Amino acid sequence: MDIVSVLSTTVLVTTIATLVMAIAAYFAYKLKEWRKPRSSGGDKIVSNEVIKPIFLKRHMLVDSALKEHDVDD
Repeated sequence: MDIVSVLSTTVLVTTIATLVMAIAAYFAYKLKEWRKPRSSGGDKIVSNEVIKPIFLKRHMLVDSALKEHDVDD
């Protein structure tokens, strides 16, 4: 066997193995979705509150920060 046939066989086997793994992963996902417990529908909480970020701090350029807060130099 020359190098071209070895490489082409390697590419073919890798492609087929990738397709088989993708199909197996899809069926494993569908099995997981099928076995997941269903929600009764009564446990959803809806809130109209505006949620403020707790751990985030807004960073702005100095000029835009001064304009936003109406501060003159």
